[in-house]
Amino acid sequence: MTGPIPAPASESGAFFPVPEFDLSGTMDGGQAFRWTPIDGGTGYRGVVARTVLEIRSAKDGLLVRVVAGEPADTSGIRSYLGLNDDLEGLRTKYAEDPGLGPALSGYLGLRLLRQDPWECLCGFICSATSNIPRIKSNMAGLASTQGERIGPEPGDFAFPGPEAVAAAGEQAARDLGWGFRARYLAVAAVAVASGKFVLERLLDLSYEEARDALVTLDGVGPKIADCVLAFSLMKGEAFPVDRWVRRAMEEWYGAPEKMSNDAIGQMARERFGQDAAYAQQYLFHRQRLAARAGS
Repeated sequence: MTGPIPAPASESGAFFPVPEFDLSGTMDGGQAFRWTPIDGGTGYRGVVARTVLEIRSAKDGLLVRVVAGEPADTSGIRSYLGLNDDLEGLRTKYAEDPGLGPALSGYLGLRLLRQDPWECLCGFICSATSNIPRIKSNMAGLASTQGERIGPEPGDFAFPGPEAVAAAGEQAARDLGWGFRARYLAVAAVAVASGKFVLERLLDLSYEEARDALVTLDGVGPKIADCVLAFSLMKGEAFPVDRWVRRAMEEWYGAPEKMSNDAIGQMARERFGQDAAYAQQYLFHRQRLAARAGS
């Protein structure tokens, strides 16, 4: 399928054939923060650029409807949802891996999103010492107060660009509950809006160069940088390390308890190479769901 999906699309939407797609794990698993469950969790509604989309699972694929805003190009949707990624190839490659092998075979269809770098950066600046419900609330507040409404539902706002966020300033974000993160958001917005920091240029840099550039932004440490690189800038070597991933690396790969997060990330890159970002997401997913099952 190629070409645009009109806005609004037909009632049936556009069908994307894909053998496996974990809708909740992908849309609501900590990569992106502006997707809302609909139809009892069998679908998700969210905004990509200036398009409001509804995505539902269907037999042998996905149904995607444009319900408001601008038309969406099918190739752009495929890229955003990671539909071109070869999950079967990853399963074959890592079938004997003690941690990743069972995760890939046990949680079919978990995919990496390809988000807008600016929105992704804001989401993970917001994530510092926070949790997913709070991040969602903070990001929704930023969009609804500083972005443009493009649809009828409460979440149907285009995410505000860096110029709008810079103009609103730090206090506006504090008023929305961003707390200490408001300063980091404001500083990043000024840097990007002024052209002093061009996120898209990181696409042309190596992983190491792009990471080094991102951590020059105030409030952006190695973990936030790796999240932005993995979930928006297509750096396959990125391996964000949080408590879940650390536990996975200790349990299945023998990482010492006192090993630094940076050293764990390097250990993962040496093992997984360009597949590190996918490995991280699957290990994170497996470890987190295992903990829930045991609670």
